[in-house]
Amino acid sequence: MVYCTECGFANNEHDAFCSQCGSPLERPSGSVSAAPPMPGFEGDGPTLMNPDAANGQPTANMPGSTAQGGIPMPAAAVPSTSSTTSNTSTNAPANPAAAPSVGAGIASNANKGSNALIAVLLVSICAVALAIGLFITHAMGVWGSSDQTQTAQASSAETVENGEQGDDSADSKGSSSKNKKKANSGKDASEDSEGADESKSDTRKETGKESEPAVPVITSSQLSGIADSYSSSDVAVAALVIDDDTDAADATVAATTQAGTQFVAAGLYLPVYLAAQSNGDDNAKSQASVMMSDMDNNAGNAAAAALGGWSSVNSWASSNGYGNTTFNRDYGDVAASNAGYENYSSAKDATRMLAAVDAKGASDLMNVDIASEGVVIPSGMTVHAHRGQGIQNTWNYFAVVEAHGHKAAVSVVTQNQGQAVAAELMSKVLASVDSTLDQ
Repeated sequence: MVYCTECGFANNEHDAFCSQCGSPLERPSGSVSAAPPMPGFEGDGPTLMNPDAANGQPTANMPGSTAQGGIPMPAAAVPSTSSTTSNTSTNAPANPAAAPSVGAGIASNANKGSNALIAVLLVSICAVALAIGLFITHAMGVWGSSDQTQTAQASSAETVENGEQGDDSADSKGSSSKNKKKANSGKDASEDSEGADESKSDTRKETGKESEPAVPVITSSQLSGIADSYSSSDVAVAALVIDDDTDAADATVAATTQAGTQFVAAGLYLPVYLAAQSNGDDNAKSQASVMMSDMDNNAGNAAAAALGGWSSVNSWASSNGYGNTTFNRDYGDVAASNAGYENYSSAKDATRMLAAVDAKGASDLMNVDIASEGVVIPSGMTVHAHRGQGIQNTWNYFAVVEAHGHKAAVSVVTQNQGQAVAAELMSKVLASVDSTLDQ
């Protein structure tokens, strides 16, 4: 057997070229079998079959007979005499099949080189595609433990990198640095995504209003634009949107400039009702309910007496943050009013009290028909109101209104304006509030 020095394939003893890769076979110098047996040779010995060679005539180089390490060349044509031709045709066997040419071997090697290059390119492309796919799916959270991502230290990051390198080593070499960058990038993206998800979850837990509509907001400027056109000193307006989370004690009330100033509290039964609900016995609560539903002065005075008198009502108002509210006489006591004993509150205090009454479910006890007195009520709006009049030509309106799925508390207090102006002012305020609740 003769082994190819290029690919190591075992060839037959008489082969001149490798049957596997086409490279010329080389034999050790001095070996009888260094060259393949050619036509005219038999057995292992170099039996000369050409009669011309026996007669001392030169013999043409045979195909495949070459020096060690040389490239085989085609046989050279040698002129011969007629006798040589005759002897050759008589004694020599037929010419052997032509050996593979040098060009064929070179072409075969070139084709194999091209195939190897294509294979390397395909493997490289597959490696890059695999790395990109791993990065994208990891960043999307398709695989990988979130706990490992959140608690990963340098050692765990190194483990992830080694794992990725192990996956890619069969496809591509020298990509470890890229894998490290991609692993870190994927880890950061996963942490950012999880952090964002946790932040959103916390926000939803804190608000608890993910699916609820936004609460409309009544502004002080919209109320001032209405009230100031009548008077900057004798008119005050305040309003507050009421929802399930409204806390009357801490609520921010939209108000005009004079809304924090004391006005005569004509028609304001709210502090007695709230004090009775907080501190009163059954008698006080019962009398307070009659007062609210009928605007009954006698029932209101009886409820105040059951609470311990007006000083007890004032103490309750002060302790609950209604600092502008003080009562110094009974409801309907005109003589005491003329003598200088008066009940006072402010538009802001009254508005917050309205919200507190609604929170107790008692706003539906307020049923004065203010529309019959000239107040224009927007279409579709429900109004629960009280109205009062007193000295200094005082006209006041206190109402809880509902429209477009929202509620609002509204207080309009006036002095020296008269009923017609007060009713017109209340009409404009209700129209503005209705527009806000419709947003």
